[in-house]
Amino acid sequence: MHTQTNERQGQRGHSLIELVISSTLLVGMIYVLTTLSVQGGEAQEYARRLNRVTEITQDLTDAIRLELVSSVRLFGNDAEGLANLAALDLTGAPTPLGDLQLPTISGTPQLRQDVVGDAITGNSLFFAKVAWDERFACTSGEEYVIDVYRWVYYYLTPEDGGPDPSHPIGINIVRVESEPMADAGCVDRISDPVDQQEVMIHLANSTADADGETHARCAVVWSRGGLPSVVGTFRQIDEDDGSLSTTPFGGRPDPWQVLRSQDAVTGLLSYRHHSIASNYAPGAFGLAKYGVMTNSPNGGFPHGLEIQVVGDSSARQVMVHLVVTSTRRTGHFAWSDLQVMVDTRDL
Repeated sequence: MHTQTNERQGQRGHSLIELVISSTLLVGMIYVLTTLSVQGGEAQEYARRLNRVTEITQDLTDAIRLELVSSVRLFGNDAEGLANLAALDLTGAPTPLGDLQLPTISGTPQLRQDVVGDAITGNSLFFAKVAWDERFACTSGEEYVIDVYRWVYYYLTPEDGGPDPSHPIGINIVRVESEPMADAGCVDRISDPVDQQEVMIHLANSTADADGETHARCAVVWSRGGLPSVVGTFRQIDEDDGSLSTTPFGGRPDPWQVLRSQDAVTGLLSYRHHSIASNYAPGAFGLAKYGVMTNSPNGGFPHGLEIQVVGDSSARQVMVHLVVTSTRRTGHFAWSDLQVMVDTRDL
């Protein structure tokens, strides 16, 4: 009996205290492993979003850069730029953000930080680019080449109630493109009135050119560098007889309005779930690198788009500084800060 009792005592299980300690240690290990797993997943997700916002910012700046390369006229914050911008019909396009400003074109080649009272930075971009060269052979045997332009306007628009002081998002960037416009200099150099009439009818009716190609209908002749209020800066082509009228007709607004392309105009970032960074983003985002930051009920300036135009007309350079952020409201905001310089023409 004594031997059997000792055997039973040697076969006893763990005490309650030992079980509690073991369970606590097990729960702690599970918590640590779970936390590390979640943090690892969040880090991977943040890295993915960081790569995505960098890619989007690069794509956007590349698109602007490639268009600026074909620019022939840069519009600044002066009488010419503001008058031409006012002549661009934005009916149906997203509402521009308040406090938009074109850059003041600087004749000096250096970029610089603005100071109050001496600012050159803008937060919108407006220029004319070569859309295509139209080559047409008349029945006389003469062949003419006409430069055809489009105006391009990049500007900011509020989105989802932004800019929101509680978040660095709420701003989209919009690209608007105008109707085609023939270069007045090319048109006026056609000395033969019959040939000029043929070329104008060809442009207005979008018939095949000398290469057998067709382009968009071109109904306006534009004098580059002219003010819209000056008679002859814009002339409309009569598609029937090829005559040129300094007075708009056929439903075109008077005073002159340059119509925008009929292609759908939407923000460039909303469908990508990203936003131009607003003034309310953390300082690390690199906002207001050049412009003087201001906030107002109209929208503020400059947010994550800064433009400077420097150098004389024969060696013009455009600086584009862009800050883009993801619109995810949980976790860390992934953002990208990119700046490019573009050599362009300003004729």
